[in-house]
Amino acid sequence: MNSKIFVALSIGALTIVATAGAQTKSHAAPPAATPELPTSVLPTAGPARTTSARDSSRSYDAQALRFESRWGSVDIIRGAGGSVVGTVGWFRGFDVEKLVESSPHAVTEARVFQKNSFRGSLVGGLGAATLGIGIIVASNSSNNAASPILIVAGAGAIGWGAQHINRAYSALSRSLWWYNRDLRADLVSSPATVAHPSRETNQR
Repeated sequence: MNSKIFVALSIGALTIVATAGAQTKSHAAPPAATPELPTSVLPTAGPARTTSARDSSRSYDAQALRFESRWGSVDIIRGAGGSVVGTVGWFRGFDVEKLVESSPHAVTEARVFQKNSFRGSLVGGLGAATLGIGIIVASNSSNNAASPILIVAGAGAIGWGAQHINRAYSALSRSLWWYNRDLRADLVSSPATVAHPSRETNQR
């Protein structure tokens, strides 16, 4: 009799232990969910970036360089308003290198421009003078053998000078292009970046 009671008590104890273990597993705490940031504190830099882009565009329009050619010279113009900052051409010097000194590539092309512009202007001017003298000599003395030589030499010098002037203007165009390219890059990177709140700050 006592053995039957002992067995019954043992079976009841095992049943209670098993039920308690099952209830403990079913009530285990769920894994901690990652806290979500309120939408009010999330970084919304859209309007700030739009404003910065608009300001950069306005600054670029006001500072970009271009040139317009006219007879015998070229005007370097800044901005959409058309203010002339310098004039280059036949025997007209302007320090383009200093104007574009903020861009290394533009400075390199500006040196090419100044070198070819000086050579073209000098040789072209001498060629024009030589051609004029040859024409005068030929008109006064038809038998003078020097007149055709002067005319040919003068015309050749004018052609050589015009070729270098053309190279100079091509270099000027590249110089202003590099200046405007680097100007746009500087304006895009210069606006202050918007400080985004960190995860730790939001959790506080």
